Amino acid sequence: MPVPVVTRCVLGLTLLTVFPSFAAEKDELASAQRMLVQVQAALERARVAAVQADPSERGRFFFDYARATADLKTIHAGIDRYLEPSRAQPRDAGAVAGNYRRERP
Repeated sequence: MPVPVVTRCVLGLTLLTVFPSFAAEKDELASAQRMLVQVQAALERARVAAVQADPSERGRFFFDYARATADLKTIHAGIDRYLEPSRAQPRDAGAVAGNYRRERP
């Protein structure tokens, strides 16, 4: 009979280490989401500054704020789906562009 008790103890200790690590992961992902909100706010401030800038100071290339904003929303939604899944199977969250430098027409 001592073997089942030992087995239960080992299983219990294993479970005790799994849940805190998942909680830590959730905390870090929630922190990442807060940072994404801050990045979005910084992008919006930069976009407003770019719109208000003197046209003669504008270079040949410009930053694609719409694409960057869409990618941030995609990343934020992907973290949301992971933290609070609506179903068991993973979905394709879509790809982020990654290239935000555009040439002026």
